[in-house]
Amino acid sequence: MEEADFNWGIVTPEAYDDVNNEALHVLNVYFIGEANRNRVVKFVCARILQFHKHLPHGSSQRVRFDLRGQRVSKKHLELTRETIVNKSANRGVQVLIEFLTN
Repeated sequence: MEEADFNWGIVTPEAYDDVNNEALHVLNVYFIGEANRNRVVKFVCARILQFHKHLPHGSSQRVRFDLRGQRVSKKHLELTRETIVNKSANRGVQVLIEFLTN
């Protein structure tokens, strides 16, 4: 699945911080299992790239995953963070990834 496979239409982040020029995405996703994690990464990367086209020039993005109630290893969290940050950076998009866990 590529970025072009998503028909996003108008984009609306959960919040936008005008002072720091940062858009916030909050996602509650099912993160258990490699297939689910891969699907989440593809979705999030496509969403980040689509938002980048519509946000003010110079904006960064923050993605906060709400994974509370799911047991996910630190290894998988760090691999996901690294993958999303690197894929975004390769397209000129600065993104910060956060995980809410219990």
